[in-house]
Amino acid sequence: MNPKTLDFLKNLARSMVSVFGDRCEVAIHDFSDLKRSLVHIEGSITKRLIGSPVPDMHYRLLKEFGDDAPDKFGYKSTAGDGKILKCSTTMIRDDEGRIEGCFCINFNVTDFAFLTTAFNDFTFLPDKAANNGSIANRTSQNDIPGTFAESMESAIDFAVVESGKIPSMMDKLDKLETMRRLDKDGVFMIKGSVDYMAKVFGASKYTIYNYLKQIRNT
Repeated sequence: MNPKTLDFLKNLARSMVSVFGDRCEVAIHDFSDLKRSLVHIEGSITKRLIGSPVPDMHYRLLKEFGDDAPDKFGYKSTAGDGKILKCSTTMIRDDEGRIEGCFCINFNVTDFAFLTTAFNDFTFLPDKAANNGSIANRTSQNDIPGTFAESMESAIDFAVVESGKIPSMMDKLDKLETMRRLDKDGVFMIKGSVDYMAKVFGASKYTIYNYLKQIRNT
């Protein structure tokens, strides 16, 4: 990556984090070495260090689209400790249009998600005919996900928010109760749900399988 470009992006990153505070993180990746692509980071939402590898999503975009990889704006992600993030990624290109790296903004919206749920609890007037109390029926018609994967992720995110605790503050009983509700709604029948639950809880998938075993045995 051109040193002048990198210096400009570093200053831009500092400027953004100085405005949006410790809920904001900006990461700069140089794709000349994908195994050590992180060359600068402002903020500490994801607690990554300089020299960390390229994130999976960016790697998949590069593999699928090469230099035509698109920018991604306003997508949801989850940090290793379960924080819910709103993110944007802008690809960095040289004068010939070749991708050199990317500029990533991560904003921690976990607390806002919990506040939204709290306000809804006070202001929501349930329609008994349309709502049977399950997690799936707590989603509005305007928010219906486009795929089973999106539906699964939304259900898990919503259940975690409804618990009233961020995953890093949950004890084992809290996690088991959250998973019990999700399992009752059939969420863990969807492919990828265990891997996503592990990411949200910051645990291994084997721990999640063990939790499921405990839930189903009781």
